[in-house]
Amino acid sequence: KKILRFRNAEDRKQSLGAGILLQKVLKRHGISNEEIQIGDGGKPEVEGICFNLSHSADLAVCAVSEKNVGCDVEQITDAPMRLIQKRFCENEIRHMAKTPEEKKNEEFYRLWTMKESYLKMTGEGLRVPLNEFEIRFEEEIRIFRGGKYCSCYMKEYEISGYKLTVCAEEEKFAENVEFM
Repeated sequence: KKILRFRNAEDRKQSLGAGILLQKVLKRHGISNEEIQIGDGGKPEVEGICFNLSHSADLAVCAVSEKNVGCDVEQITDAPMRLIQKRFCENEIRHMAKTPEEKKNEEFYRLWTMKESYLKMTGEGLRVPLNEFEIRFEEEIRIFRGGKYCSCYMKEYEISGYKLTVCAEEEKFAENVEFM
């Protein structure tokens, strides 16, 4: 039903790919599809593990954790730079302004996947404007919301042509991406 809600055939394929990936991950954990429930805010969940899905172009990603987790993957293309002023915080806007021109697309998607993975981890999704919280590039990447530090962790994974970020409540991350 979810797949058929997409009008675009490419979006349907991506959603199907993410669903197949989720089936494989759930099977590894001894969980069947029938155990998936829709939680508050429409986020799918199962008892025993937390998971999150994302897809872009030819990739589908599933992050799994014992605690809340969010992930976002984006293919690096010509970034919609007009969104920087509308969606990013002042500190992030300054960060992007200092980024060399040849790295702007990559850095835009780096910041975007960080923001989206955080919102997916919290279960809020894009109902929260991206400029209501801030990514700070300090010794570690930190998230601040309402001026207060948010206790979560991020890991970026290198995939040629893509940006992938996982945000979680616990600091346990896989060293590498497992391809299926």
